[in-house]
Amino acid sequence: MSDIETQRETMYAKLNDLKAYGFWQIQGDMEPEEPRVKEKSHVWRYRDFEPHILKAGEIVPHELADRRGIILRNPGYDMSRPYTTNTQYIAYSVYMPGEVFAAHIHAPAASRLVLQCDGKGYTTVEGEKCYLERGDLVITPSGSWHDHGNEGHSPMIWVDMLDIPVPILFNAGKFGWQYHENGVPAKSQSELRSQQYSKRHYGFGGLRPRFAQTTVGNSTSSPQLHWKYADVRAALNAVRDEDGDPYDGIILDYVDVINGGPIQKTQNFSMQLVPPGKHTLAHRHTNSAVYICLEGSGHTIINGEKHSWSENDVFCVPSVHWHEHVNDSKTEDAVLFSVTDAPALEKLGLLWEEQKRQSGEIVGKGYLIPA
Repeated sequence: MSDIETQRETMYAKLNDLKAYGFWQIQGDMEPEEPRVKEKSHVWRYRDFEPHILKAGEIVPHELADRRGIILRNPGYDMSRPYTTNTQYIAYSVYMPGEVFAAHIHAPAASRLVLQCDGKGYTTVEGEKCYLERGDLVITPSGSWHDHGNEGHSPMIWVDMLDIPVPILFNAGKFGWQYHENGVPAKSQSELRSQQYSKRHYGFGGLRPRFAQTTVGNSTSSPQLHWKYADVRAALNAVRDEDGDPYDGIILDYVDVINGGPIQKTQNFSMQLVPPGKHTLAHRHTNSAVYICLEGSGHTIINGEKHSWSENDVFCVPSVHWHEHVNDSKTEDAVLFSVTDAPALEKLGLLWEEQKRQSGEIVGKGYLIPA
């Protein structure tokens, strides 16, 4: 080793003792040419999980589990990071007949997409009791009290979608369980808003009562809390004969009726119809995406790898992974629900996208994309 190399090694050791290091030592990690993505594309098949979901409902009492969720851990992570993507925590959850899970509150933004319910399972959010059916979306915004229960005769199963990794990253994750009404401790909330308040006040496009309540929780979300799948499916059918988006088919975003933006600050929700035989073009973007199949079957090609999916399966497309969707049926629709972290990235100025044209030409939208 030369004299200057020895001097450098001595300096590195002293810097290490001072809890520091030279930028040039780690420059490759700090200045990647492409984003370095640890999570992997994956499909969690509902048929594999269903027996375990139902068994958990039998043998895991709610006294043991504040919420009975089975986390879908990305295969690119170990148990120290129990997430589905770098910004999303996704879980299959089950609530058995007669159960009531106590109210709690938290900093993460949360949402649920219902897979199975006889219309008697519910979530109560800030006093609005939302009875749920398959395909319904209900959100529990950051800073909102919420509790869950099942007054029906069959298990209620849904997919939990939370942005837990985001507040954890910023050391802002916080939960609370001491719910009170009129100064008295209570397990669950009373109905403080009339039935289907959200739908009746906000569920008509282009119209909103001037007197409607417009803030919930930390005022970081849409005041509408509940969307019925029947309404969303009707909206998809209304535009199914349009050309749609070449990369996502016939796709609708759930929007905040107050400002037209996403319904949560860190999460965007969409429902898309992939018509029979449709094969979308490929694109990639910095936001990651988690999909839930509500109808039909098909496959998504992610970075050249085929991932098949069918009803109730969950799959993820990690950041900057090329992907394209295919409906394998020539006669039946495929309907995919998705949640992404695009709103957070957009606010941070980190959202960009590349698209492949039919000719194979790649075009970019955003920043740091070659002309």
